[in-house]
Amino acid sequence: MRSCFAALRAGLARIHPVDKSLLLFMVLLLLQSAYSIFFPSEADPAVGDIDVIIRTSSAAIFGYFLSANFVNRSSVQTEMVSAPAALTTAAQAGTEVSTPKSQIGFTSEDTALESGGTQSIPSPSLPAWLPDTNCLQVATATVIGLFCLLVLLILRNMGASGSQLLASDSVSATVVQFRDFVSGCVGFLIGFPTHDNNRTSA
Repeated sequence: MRSCFAALRAGLARIHPVDKSLLLFMVLLLLQSAYSIFFPSEADPAVGDIDVIIRTSSAAIFGYFLSANFVNRSSVQTEMVSAPAALTTAAQAGTEVSTPKSQIGFTSEDTALESGGTQSIPSPSLPAWLPDTNCLQVATATVIGLFCLLVLLILRNMGASGSQLLASDSVSATVVQFRDFVSGCVGFLIGFPTHDNNRTSA
């Protein structure tokens, strides 16, 4: 049993923070969908609007989990880290990096290579502030999206008192805004670039 928990913890540790956030969103959305099946609410346009964002968000996240981005996220990060390291090791060992013998549109004067010399290829480096900024963006989008989603779910499941609140113009306008926040946060997490975010995974 302990080995199973250790393997589970190790697997969770390798999951990208974006995927962890989307998994949390998916769990909440699935729980709400299951609850609405066994405890259906009365027909209400405002409640129906909340149900729309629940269904669309869960479908979008489910489609992301089936896509190649979710499957190949770790392999892309590994390639981005290992490729510059391999080039640096080859340059330090004094091995010549293979280059095309003849280049169309370039002359020997255009290249700084000398006969028998080695070519030093600078590894693509990221600004020092980028990983921390990306972590902050992911955390901010996750917190805001989950907060708005929880408020909408509570309001949707309040029954008659929730319907009375939704009858107010200010509350309905806030509901629309929170729906947009949830949709925007989920869309941001799904489309978050991961090729430059290897050091942010925890």
